[in-house]
Amino acid sequence: MSGRDGWFDGKGIDLLRDEFLEEHEGWQEFIADGKITANEILEQEARIVRMLRKLEPTLNDEQHAELTKVLLEYEVLINMALVHYPSVVDGDRYWRMHFDIDECLD
Repeated sequence: MSGRDGWFDGKGIDLLRDEFLEEHEGWQEFIADGKITANEILEQEARIVRMLRKLEPTLNDEQHAELTKVLLEYEVLINMALVHYPSVVDGDRYWRMHFDIDECLD
């Protein structure tokens, strides 16, 4: 049996878990003053880069290629959100939006 925590299984830490940000220490520190600064964004970016640098050498070529595709698609998502910011600025409204993630995957 693997110690892996599935990303979408509804157990453990899921990627789509609502409580994630509430429990994320870094996020809580960033929003403590009610705003996100450019330096805080750079700090989070550096954190992600450190994690990816540590992870990259552990991946075989196929895993590396697949994760690269995922990261690039995530970059598209982030840029879409930035361009479409006015519609997602209301966090409560954004998180209440319901969609079936499995439909999006087809």
